[in-house]
Amino acid sequence: MSIMVTSTRRRFVTRMFQAGAVLAGTGGGAFSYGSLIERHRPVVERITIRMPGLGQAWQGFRIVQISDLHLEPMRDPVLLSGVVDTINGLKPDLVALTGDFVTHDASDIAELSAPLAALKAPAGVFACAGNHDVWTGVSKVSRPLMGHGITFLNNAGRGLVRQNETLWIAGLDSVWGGRPLIREAVKARPADAATIMLMHEPDYADTLAMMQTSMLQLSGHTHGGQVCLPGGHPLRLPSWGRKYAKGLFQVGRMQLYVNRGIGCTDVPVRFACPPEITEITLACA
Repeated sequence: MSIMVTSTRRRFVTRMFQAGAVLAGTGGGAFSYGSLIERHRPVVERITIRMPGLGQAWQGFRIVQISDLHLEPMRDPVLLSGVVDTINGLKPDLVALTGDFVTHDASDIAELSAPLAALKAPAGVFACAGNHDVWTGVSKVSRPLMGHGITFLNNAGRGLVRQNETLWIAGLDSVWGGRPLIREAVKARPADAATIMLMHEPDYADTLAMMQTSMLQLSGHTHGGQVCLPGGHPLRLPSWGRKYAKGLFQVGRMQLYVNRGIGCTDVPVRFACPPEITEITLACA
């Protein structure tokens, strides 16, 4: 398994550098824009998602999602602090962080992630693991985050209750290198509870859709392509992120939202694919 992951990872890195070369080849201005401007300017995307089975008590509940911070090696504390300020300015009910806090090294994660401690949401700040977090060591990533007041859900869930109606918040391990255990994440969930599932890799939605239940999966992983053709068409996408690249999808009875992420991997550039902060408002179907 490790050989397969390494081989796949090598191909993805090669393709990302090829994408960077394409940008450079089209003109230094395009590469400079993607490196110096676009990747430092997150866009707030606002969407209302109607969930079958959502209790009336949760009508209008607002979730702000970010993903793929990749706090190292491309360190950008100014960007992260700005993202936190923007999220707090939106006054969300809950904040969801959908994995890949690091890229290769978690040794400085406590320091690098310190601005996240300032996130404010009355229902809490929740996180799940990404594939890079798994490859680096989930506990090395999760412990410092929990020290900042973030609830890290790794094959686990908990119920939020309003007026005797439950909204279930759960998080799964990364499928690319980890071991997602769906039953563990929902084992205490009331049968009629709508579920928000944090799952880093979007293509796992095909598996979750087999549950035939009211669920919204929040994912990242793809960076939306990170380097795209004009119009936002991805040049390359990673394993477990090739079917659902970005935005909202209906997958069977469940819905999936894929966030473009904040950080970068391999090539320090974004083009036609700005970083994303997503504000999701839940509505009864």
